[in-house]
Amino acid sequence: MIGYLEGEVIEAEFNKVILGINGIGYELELAGFTKQPRLGQKLEVFTYTYVREDVLKLFAFPEKSYKQLFEILITVNGIGPSAGLNILNTMPAARFISAILQKNEVTLKEISGIGPKTAQRLILELQSKLEDFAYLQNNNDSEPVVTEEDRQDIVDALTVLGYKISEINKALREIEFESETNVSEKIKLTLSQLGKER
Repeated sequence: MIGYLEGEVIEAEFNKVILGINGIGYELELAGFTKQPRLGQKLEVFTYTYVREDVLKLFAFPEKSYKQLFEILITVNGIGPSAGLNILNTMPAARFISAILQKNEVTLKEISGIGPKTAQRLILELQSKLEDFAYLQNNNDSEPVVTEEDRQDIVDALTVLGYKISEINKALREIEFESETNVSEKIKLTLSQLGKER
């Protein structure tokens, strides 16, 4: 599978380019780009290879996080690659994720082709997946003071007390841990934050 490409744009049209690399032109469908790439522009993209019986397509994204979000989107029943591209090209990723986490159907219906039933399905199927995705992105954007191993220990400890994983992830995003804080203290601080939010 092709996961990354770097080359020169040799042909460009709306949300599509052909990327020239060592004499080969890769046709890419774009998602998440704020500007249409120009002819002659050097371009680095993360790619998703879509293969079905008689279809082979390459979808390209400006950042790895957009590719990861796309891969999550197409797990939703009824949301194929075309719908996934439409979502990422219609609404900023942060706004889409926020709408899912806040169960905001009105915002989701701003996307063409998304009606009430599809908005509800997106919220139902993506809520927990995007909780984890948003948490990990926040950790990647800053110095990670909660490792994935620590997070799992915190989740394991607090789900026993009856808290939902989504509640725990939300609380973790609200806390700024010191780098030297051990996992036991992190569990206590997270529990304290959960107490404030209930």
